[in-house]
Amino acid sequence: MSLSNCPRCGRVYMQVSGGINLCQDCIKKEEEDYKKVFQFFTDKPSATAQEISQETGVDLKEIFRFARENRLQLVKMDANMRCEKCGAPLRNGKICDNCKKKLSEEIKTDIDKFKTEHSKSNEKYSIQRDKDSGNIVRRKNK
Repeated sequence: MSLSNCPRCGRVYMQVSGGINLCQDCIKKEEEDYKKVFQFFTDKPSATAQEISQETGVDLKEIFRFARENRLQLVKMDANMRCEKCGAPLRNGKICDNCKKKLSEEIKTDIDKFKTEHSKSNEKYSIQRDKDSGNIVRRKNK
């Protein structure tokens, strides 16, 4: 635990590692805002983020953050919710399903490439302690 300033209100609070990066008052306010948005959204599920913001008084950025954190799923596609990679409209999250799939494939390819390169380098060299100096050296395998 360490002392930190709340990024929203600037108050000093005790930050817990792995916890929410806000003071207790701002956490409480965020939960209240979420409850307002959730209640309105439950009553009018086809409302846009702008309509929700106007009716509840909750900032539009907060509503989009709730959607990005998968706490809300917008029914109508909102112009402001876009995939961070390709710009496609989103209902929730940060990237669309197509980009998630591409990213997953790229990661798998990179991991396989790394494993292949790494296994080749291990076959060519070995790490040993030099008998004379006692230093650790990398020597080519025969």
